[in-house]
Parts: sequence; structure tokens; C-alpha cells
Amino acid sequence: MRSVILVGSGWHPPLFRAEADSLVGPIETLHPRMVYVTIDDSSMSLLAESSLVESILHSSCRLWSPAGLSSQDLALKIGDWADKFLPNGKFSVRARKLGRGIEGLSRRDVEVESGAIISSLSKTVDLQNPDFEIVVIFAGQEPSPSHPDPYCQNSDLVVWGIRGDSLSGPYKSLSPTERPFFKPVTLDPRLARLMVTLAHSGGHRPTAIVDPFCGTGGIAIEASNIGIEVLASDLDGEMVEGTRKNLEWANGEGQFTVAQQSADSIYTRWGERPGCALVFDPPYGRNAWTSDDSLDILSGALNSASKMLAKSICTMLPASPNSLDGPISSDLEVMGRTWKEVISTFLSNGWSVKSQYPVRVHKSLSRLVLVCHPSD
Repeated sequence: MRSVILVGSGWHPPLFRAEADSLVGPIETLHPRMVYVTIDDSSMSLLAESSLVESILHSSCRLWSPAGLSSQDLALKIGDWADKFLPNGKFSVRARKLGRGIEGLSRRDVEVESGAIISSLSKTVDLQNPDFEIVVIFAGQEPSPSHPDPYCQNSDLVVWGIRGDSLSGPYKSLSPTERPFFKPVTLDPRLARLMVTLAHSGGHRPTAIVDPFCGTGGIAIEASNIGIEVLASDLDGEMVEGTRKNLEWANGEGQFTVAQQSADSIYTRWGERPGCALVFDPPYGRNAWTSDDSLDILSGALNSASKMLAKSICTMLPASPNSLDGPISSDLEVMGRTWKEVISTFLSNGWSVKSQYPVRVHKSLSRLVLVCHPSD
């Protein structure tokens, strides 16, 4: 076991922290975009499949409330740390800031002065091809977030450590337009991967990913690409054939089966699948989920998930942009109903909404990313 700091992308810090918690278990939040975790080798491999984890720092050190700290003082502290923890080999020092950074600290000065001090310890600087990259982060207050964030940052923070080599930055994928079957409503691959990782639990993968509204297969592709079995279905035969073509094209490691059927019949089709997870992106847009039978469609899928012995659900539902204003109220409009009605639908089918995260779509629509666990 080892302790590391995870640094997240700036798109949606609350979802970054939720993903980290799902993949590796309990987290300590240091900053909206940084968490401290203890992991083993299996958890490290899961982090390499994440959507929003940008980098990993090993052998890290932190300094809270560095007001009045000069770049030279910080460089001396980094030098002392390097003398104890930096392995032999060529190194570089890269400084960056999160949020507004920290007043009085210069990235350039810290890089140069830290490099000079560490070089005096008989270690070699190599800015082009180092064996070890020392990352220094000036983590200041975040500007006004584009998505509501319940975490309150009380003080500035400086952290530094050795960058891990298991991540090359935020998750990137080929554009959906590269796939043999494409529709304009195709889910963003980054968000599809995120929904799959949110369905993990404390470092444990689902036994299978079940998507009863597979559409063009975005979620199925991401699950198969990281080696998870996929059970995908849709009522639209064109989508079924398109998903099958896309999965064959993606050539992921996970086995897959694609079938044409309604969402409420997935238990009849697949039977009990202990430990599986339902991950689905319902038909996009408000009109698709504001009809009188929308809750019945959702209820059927949730009921089947319970019978299948699923361990989690991750989905997105269209919501009023008011969801971006702060805490979710019981009268918020979600899929054309009140949030209270939607929660009741989950509960009546054996599911408890563990967390919900508003995501901006455009000025007249947001979506709620929901993570649900069995209510028993």
C-alpha cells in the first residue's frame, strides 16, 4: 500500500472527487482538484482507466497556509525533501498553479532555485528526458465554479511530489465521428467513461456493465475497452446494429452481447448477474423524457436492475438549469417531474440515490449524473 495525491482536471471537480472515491475508496480532499488516497497496485491500474484524474504524485509533501513564504524558502524545503525521497537519476522540476495560485510565489523562480539546490546534491538536471519529474503545485482558491461544489477551501496549499508514469493526462479518446455508426446525439466519450468508473465501488469493478438504452454504444465501448463485460440493448433495431458494429470496431478487451429489447425486460433477457452495474444515458433531450410514460420506462429499468442483483446504477437525467444554482431542491424539474417524484421512483424499485451532480448542457438544460446503490 502507498499514499499518493491525485490531481483532477478542471472540468467538474466534484465529479473528479466522486470518481476517485469510486475507483480507490476513501479520499481526503485537499483542494477541489486534489485528493489524498492510499492505494495498492490493483487500484493504480484502475486509476489509469479514469476519466478525470489528470496526474498522480508519489512521495508527496504538503504545506498549508504558505502566506509570506518566499520562492527561495520553498525551494529550500523542496531541496530537503529531495535529499530524502528523490531516487538517483536525472530529474526536472515543473511548477504549476491550480485556481488563482498563491501570491508571492513564482513558478519560474521555484523551478530554477529548486533545480539548483537539488543539483548540488549530486543529482543531474534534464529538462528534456528526465527519469523523475518533480511537480510543484500552488493550489489557491478556485474561481467561481461552473458547477456547484459543496467543498469549501479554507486555506491555500502547496504540494510537491514525483509524477507517476501511469497517467498521461486527462482521458482522451477518438472522436465518435470516427466510429462506423454515428449519430449527432452520441455521448461524449469522456462522460461515458466517467459513468462507467462511477459505477465502480471502493476499487472493485462491476462484474458487467448493463446498458438498456445503448444508443450508438458509447458507454458499451468504454466499458469493453477497459475489459468489463457488456450487456447492451435498445428498443431501436438500428441502434442495436450500430452498437454492435461500433463494439466490433473498437475491439475492446471485454466480451459483449447486444440485443433488441425494452428496458423493462432486461432481467428476462440476462437473468441474475450479481455484482453488475446499470449504466445508461436515456434518450437525449427534455422531450424524450417528459411524456406521461417516462417514469414507467425508468421504473421498469430500475425494477429489472434489482432483480438482476446489480450493485450500482449510474445514469443521467435531463433537469432544469436551476440545478446549477446550488443544492438540489425537492421541487426541481427532472425529466419533466419533480425531483421528489423521481427519487420516489428509485426508492420504490429498491434503489437509493447516493449522490447527484448537475452537469451543464446548454443555457436551457442541465443533466443530473446520479449514482445509486441498493436501498436494502
